Amino acid sequence: MSVNLASLTAALLQLPAVFETQPGQLFLGIVALLAVMLVGRIVLKIAWKVTLVAGLGLGAFLLVTTFLV
Repeated sequence: MSVNLASLTAALLQLPAVFETQPGQLFLGIVALLAVMLVGRIVLKIAWKVTLVAGLGLGAFLLVTTFLV
C-alpha cells in the first residue's frame, strides 16, 4: 500500500485552509507574540549592558570634571 505523492498533495490542497479558522488565527497570533518576545528579550539584554556602561562612563566623567578640573 504505497501512497502516490501526487494524490496525497491533491488531497492536502483540498482541505480547508488551516489558518483561516479562528483557532488557526489564534495560533498564528501566539507564534507572532512569541517571536516578538524572543527578539525583544535579546535586544533588551544588549540594551541593558550598553545603558549600564554609558551610566558608569558618564558618572566617572562627572566626577572627574567636578573634582579635577
